[in-house]
Amino acid sequence: MRKQVTAIAHTNIALIKYWGKADMRLNLPTTSSLSMTLDKFYTRTAVEFTENIADQLILNGASADSSRISKFLDIMREKYGDFPKVLVTSANHVPTAAGLASSASSFSALTGAMFGLLDLPQNTQEMSRIARRGSGSASRSIFGNFAVWNKGDSDENSYAESFYDKDINLSMLVAEISSEQKKMSSTQGMQLAQKAPTYSTWVEKSDHQLKEMKTAILQEDIEKIGLIAQDNALGMHEQNRLCPAPFDYFTEQTRRVVDFAARCYQSGLLAFVTIDAGPNVKIITDRATEKQLLAKFQAAFPEISFEIAHAGEGLKYV
Repeated sequence: MRKQVTAIAHTNIALIKYWGKADMRLNLPTTSSLSMTLDKFYTRTAVEFTENIADQLILNGASADSSRISKFLDIMREKYGDFPKVLVTSANHVPTAAGLASSASSFSALTGAMFGLLDLPQNTQEMSRIARRGSGSASRSIFGNFAVWNKGDSDENSYAESFYDKDINLSMLVAEISSEQKKMSSTQGMQLAQKAPTYSTWVEKSDHQLKEMKTAILQEDIEKIGLIAQDNALGMHEQNRLCPAPFDYFTEQTRRVVDFAARCYQSGLLAFVTIDAGPNVKIITDRATEKQLLAKFQAAFPEISFEIAHAGEGLKYV
């Protein structure tokens, strides 16, 4: 029988954002970042060698463009020795390219599956380094709960590691405003944002916020976590609007959800937003508040799909 290896990786949502590349080729970031892996959204990927003349991708049951996958596999071929073409069969249980970290779970799952197919040692630091080459945030999805991606300054020292492997009762209310693929890719968006006159200030502030976030997580202070994450995310999106060629991932509904979360917090509920490169909003709260908050958002936005997510596990084989 032909050998097939299947891996599952979950998406992660950065509480301290990665938004800028110091090295495009190696996917080295301008800042370190910190994330929480989510239980609800994941990618399941199976790999096997094939006699085809090219790598092949089957995504959600249909043949898809394999150029990005093939480029990633070529990086692995260069590092670990040449191997035959690969058939990649992947199912995304998360909207693709809509700001819900589908590339993070996708490349983390692909990395894990390929490590199994190639019989490589299950070294999470090495897996994180390789996953980073496919998608920067994929470096963090190797790990469950909270992970920190150390920005480093080389291929060898830029990788993620587990920071706090404990569920602290932090909840995220995920508002799926749109499942459409975003018009501006994350890579393009970062390149533009880095030209904003305030970008270096955001990078410097992000470094301080990372230290504050680590302390807040260790103290299991969800209000402090939410306040820091919200400020970091809104600051990231401000760079997009201030760059020489301004752009915005927010839609009118995104803004309405953000404003409603602020009103909920003012009323005494834990409710803080974080938004990646897309229109969808994640509202940070705690287990005790999640159902009350969900009811409020569903009543205010009946047209939007909401789902509660908690801390998820790291890469695993099935």
